[in-house]
Amino acid sequence: MKILAVGAHLDDIEIACGGTLAKAIQSGHQVKVLIMSKSGYTNISGKVQRSDDIAVQEGTKALQTLGVQDIEILDFPTKDIPFRSDIVNAIDVCISEYQPDIVFTHHPFDTHQAHVGVSNSTIAAARRKNTVFFYEPITPSGRSYVAFRPQLYVDIESTIDLKIASLREHKSEYNKFGAEDWIVGVHSRCGFRGYEIGKKYAEAFEILREEMSFDSNFSL
Repeated sequence: MKILAVGAHLDDIEIACGGTLAKAIQSGHQVKVLIMSKSGYTNISGKVQRSDDIAVQEGTKALQTLGVQDIEILDFPTKDIPFRSDIVNAIDVCISEYQPDIVFTHHPFDTHQAHVGVSNSTIAAARRKNTVFFYEPITPSGRSYVAFRPQLYVDIESTIDLKIASLREHKSEYNKFGAEDWIVGVHSRCGFRGYEIGKKYAEAFEILREEMSFDSNFSL
């Protein structure tokens, strides 16, 4: 099975579905990650908080920690990735070349404008794909007037440590997001999602659409 995860920034994938992707790779499936920006950013005063070079370096190490080797990083502006034809086209090209069985992307009611743009662009680009899931945003990105609906769960007890290790590769993000509070927050959410399904740790997804298959290999 071929899985494509699309994210606006380097760290989005690790936070939201890193355990799932690591588990898929360990189970023998192919995983590709498409990141729409090099992910450097400035603060509200215009001061550089994270350079593109550092973001790419840390993000690549983080994804490789999960076992992801097929990483494509585009160069759209970090904060401005709208729902626009060139964004749709870039994702469409990736999907056409890679031909994934499953596509993961942002929740369309995220509170980060770039996440929303990437979600809607992925929905458009993946219009011919039958299985598309939205991964769960985390605070402050998820505080929308339309709630995320957990509908699909993946047990990640075997890969939770890889997920957390991948987050720690984002050294320039660590203090920005609250240092150990960030790590605890992500870890605790996985614990809560696991509790909901009677497991120790899990990641949850909202389903845009899903093709049912009776192929024994079509499983995470």
